[in-house]
Amino acid sequence: MNLFGADVRGLDVAAFLSSARLLFPLLALVWIAAGLKVRRAGWFLAGAVLANAYVWWETSWPLQRLYALGPSSDRLNNLAMTQAVAAGGPLLRTAQVGHLQFEPFWAALTAVLSGFDPARHLRLYAWYPLLTACGFALSLYAATRPRAGEPGWSAGERATIAGFVTLLSSAPMDWAGPYRVPWAMTFLLKPNHALGLLLAPWVVRAVAHAQRDRDRLMAGLLLHLLGWAFVIHMGALCVGLVAFAVLVSLWRRAEAARAWRDVLVAIGVNVLVVSPYLLLLFKGYHVFQSGARLQIPPGSPHLLEATTRTAALAVLAAGGAVVLFRRDRLGRVWCGLAVGALVLWLAYYPLHFLQQAKERDDVYYWLRVNLALCAAVGAWDLAGRLLARWRMATEETWRTAAVAVAALPFALPVWWDPSRMDLYFAGSLDPIPSRYTQVAARLAGDHHAVLAGDPYAARWMAALDGTRVLLAADFPAPRDWRARLEYASAAVCGQVADPLAAGAPWGVTHFIVTPAYLAECGVSLEQVQGLGPFRALEVARESDGNFVALFMLVPPRS
Repeated sequence: MNLFGADVRGLDVAAFLSSARLLFPLLALVWIAAGLKVRRAGWFLAGAVLANAYVWWETSWPLQRLYALGPSSDRLNNLAMTQAVAAGGPLLRTAQVGHLQFEPFWAALTAVLSGFDPARHLRLYAWYPLLTACGFALSLYAATRPRAGEPGWSAGERATIAGFVTLLSSAPMDWAGPYRVPWAMTFLLKPNHALGLLLAPWVVRAVAHAQRDRDRLMAGLLLHLLGWAFVIHMGALCVGLVAFAVLVSLWRRAEAARAWRDVLVAIGVNVLVVSPYLLLLFKGYHVFQSGARLQIPPGSPHLLEATTRTAALAVLAAGGAVVLFRRDRLGRVWCGLAVGALVLWLAYYPLHFLQQAKERDDVYYWLRVNLALCAAVGAWDLAGRLLARWRMATEETWRTAAVAVAALPFALPVWWDPSRMDLYFAGSLDPIPSRYTQVAARLAGDHHAVLAGDPYAARWMAALDGTRVLLAADFPAPRDWRARLEYASAAVCGQVADPLAAGAPWGVTHFIVTPAYLAECGVSLEQVQGLGPFRALEVARESDGNFVALFMLVPPRS
């Protein structure tokens, strides 16, 4: 069954995806033509929202499990972190014992939406990409509306911005690059990060329209909320705000004092309020850890990722940035964000040599979003000039429709083929292996359990039911990780007389083992079953011989 409750086991996935790609341009042209009759910008905005929903639907329909749950460590990790809160655990803790949440705002939000029910949380998670993608389009449209009496930012242009940023920030050849397709990597894979995108336009609006100290305080508080949602976006937006102030100082000196005051107060309030969270991050994560992986990939022509890979989008973005800077204060802040994003991207060159080039993918997607917004303004301006020069209809509806038709061949739903362009699609077609679901069902509701043993199988239990674990694969290693590993291995090998007492510092109550883990420890399942303190609760076997075994620890017999 897919998430809609339909049986898709016999679906011809290739034919389904091909039909969806061929159908979309026809639907889009009909929608645009109808827009010329309706003559409302909201119609075109609705088209952009529905196009995002279309991509989500065609990608999700063939899947028999949550997208990327299993093929992607990121998806398993994030689900395991949030499930711990949905299961009633502390807000600032993840499923791994002693581990701090990286995104507590997202964990709290999804736990509340699920009613603190892990099973419901797992079902709802598939819908969050839809909500964040469509919500981002709506957020951009609403947050860029002009104040009374201000020129520019017409409804048609804002609808164009919503469409460009969500549907044209990804390019057809992105799937062959090191950072893959931004739409899929942001909304499909990481709706938790996309939540920051929904909040960012409102921070921009608050800073741009700040006139009093109270307004600047509110801008700082909004920025701080963005930090709790996704700290990378908060940092990138701060860089953009500083770039805005610098640009104004260079070319609009009369506005410089106000710009610096607004920016510094907003950032200062943000840092002051969000500093406890930043301290948590420094404590719980290896922020300054270096290594060869934290460098620009050898196959990435770094600067060209933001220019030639986006081709016409980059050219339109350059023109749109100039239009924005000349238009009004809101436009100048958005221009600053685009320049700041490019500066941040270029900063990876020195960070590369320091082996500190971290979070490149998220910064790259942030850059793409800002380039697409500027490109939308550039396309809108160009369309107006061309229509006026050719003495064609200059009414806003026709202008919006002209840009939509010109952009249609490059829109995401026209070329998106997840079977070929997505790393995680093929691995999400089959249901979750029954060995995991069977053991998770056995653990369901026992939120006092703490699992030791195989960190990969344990992470599955954390993701499926919010069960706490001693160690989860690909989680940041705790300071006592070596002691945890040695304890689990020794207990499975029968070298610990009382595993329950020895695991008490971490609260260990259960063990989970797999063939790979037992082979690593040098013991068999039968040997573990023969250990007195290990009471077998479930051994979930599959036809290929793979299994997951769950044991409960009991005090040894005297």
